Amino acid sequence: MKTQKPGDRVLAVLRGICSMVAHFAAIAFTAYIFYISSPGSSLFSWHPTLMSLAFSCLMVEAILVFSPESSLFIKASRKTKVRIHWILQTCAVVSGILGFSAIVINKIRNNKEHFKSWHGTFGLITVIYVIVQALFGIFLLYPQAAKKWNWKLMQLKVYHATFGLLGFTLACITVVLSLFSNFVVKSAGVDGFIWGLCFFCPTWCCFIVMNQVTNAYLPITRKSAP
Repeated sequence: MKTQKPGDRVLAVLRGICSMVAHFAAIAFTAYIFYISSPGSSLFSWHPTLMSLAFSCLMVEAILVFSPESSLFIKASRKTKVRIHWILQTCAVVSGILGFSAIVINKIRNNKEHFKSWHGTFGLITVIYVIVQALFGIFLLYPQAAKKWNWKLMQLKVYHATFGLLGFTLACITVVLSLFSNFVVKSAGVDGFIWGLCFFCPTWCCFIVMNQVTNAYLPITRKSAP
């Protein structure tokens, strides 16, 4: 059995702490958006509520379930983690579609133009991308279906993780852009230190997820390279 060096143990502890901060950031940010949105007070209120639930909480937890340092199900089997992952991701996609529908219907009712801001444009791209990514994820649940195209299971995992990371990054960018919206800055009056914390939360989660995915799959891609 290989003895772990003191420096490696320290790094492992630091990675664990950083990942646990991501859990807290995801939940705290979502809870705060719920608070300032007052879900149910208007049709629009469901947009930030459901979108934050989808992309700032459910999707983060769906990915962190595989974290070797901070998974909330760290002792669960790989099969169980996969099941939890796709359940959370499915809930995230449904929540995202509902939140997206809320803002579209709200704009139609108020005769407002669609996708005129960077937040709206990135939001549209993110929702479409996430839906497509989720559909392709079905191949990992039923890998026998991918054999028709002679795809290997490990190839599918690498592709899913890589494109999933891109989708999550798009989601984080969209969330950050929302912090510059009239709703956050003017209606909710979020500014100063609180605004900075709101900016930190999705940025930190994005950093942690990037680190997790690259550490898990970069060595595999290097081994398979010719």
